[in-house]
Amino acid sequence: MKRFVFRYETLLGVREQEQRREEEQLSRLLRAQADALREMERLEAEASDQRRAFGGHLQGRVDLDAVRMMHDCLDAKERLIALAREAHETARARTENQREVLLKALQAVEVLKKLKERDFTAWRRALETAENAALDELATLRYTREAI
Repeated sequence: MKRFVFRYETLLGVREQEQRREEEQLSRLLRAQADALREMERLEAEASDQRRAFGGHLQGRVDLDAVRMMHDCLDAKERLIALAREAHETARARTENQREVLLKALQAVEVLKKLKERDFTAWRRALETAENAALDELATLRYTREAI
């Protein structure tokens, strides 16, 4: 009997390649999400440091120009933080979407692997049946030769 050949081996290879691409894409998106989170945290830390520095700079005096400048600076920093927060949320949403895509790719590969296993089991049973039939035939021929 000929060797086992899975009829969808090429498709399985394509799906596994697709799965690897999706895993790499998820990895890139996770890195981007982590980078966005670090940037947001860095900006928030800078804003906090600036608030403390501005508070210490005034030392109880009221300098309208300095207060206005500090307020404008903090407003600009808050806008940057809001943009960084939005970038982080976007990255998180993309990551979640990519997880779903990867899950579908994993399921497609798993289905084909199960089909391959089932086909292999059927092929092995057919091979064993053919071998048993050949052994039975051999035993029958040997018995008939000895009986004659």
